[in-house]
Amino acid sequence: MTETTASTLTEDQAAYVSGLIELAGWLSQNPDGIPGIRARLLLPLSTNAAVEDFAARHGLSVSYDDEGNASAGLAFGRVVFDAYGYVDFDEHCERTDREAAERFATRHGLALVSADTAGGERP
Repeated sequence: MTETTASTLTEDQAAYVSGLIELAGWLSQNPDGIPGIRARLLLPLSTNAAVEDFAARHGLSVSYDDEGNASAGLAFGRVVFDAYGYVDFDEHCERTDREAAERFATRHGLALVSADTAGGERP
């Protein structure tokens, strides 16, 4: 990392870059850790607008899945820095939490009941 680059990075960003450099060094010494196909590094940007902005700044095209969620990949050889976002991040989080609760309940023989419909008060 050059002096100029290091001075423009936050502490967390510098730690991330340092970790990638360490990973590259480790992979060069441990070729059995190198995947035989493409590898992905995920960049969660939460919103489609943030992905679209990222893509515009880097000359990338944006792809949308069946739900309308955006992604754009910045390739470095066989490694892809994959930015992704959601049409509605809050709704995505709510749905993910609900699905996790339902899976937990099913695995443990429990039933989810809304406090509003159960007639009781929340603890």
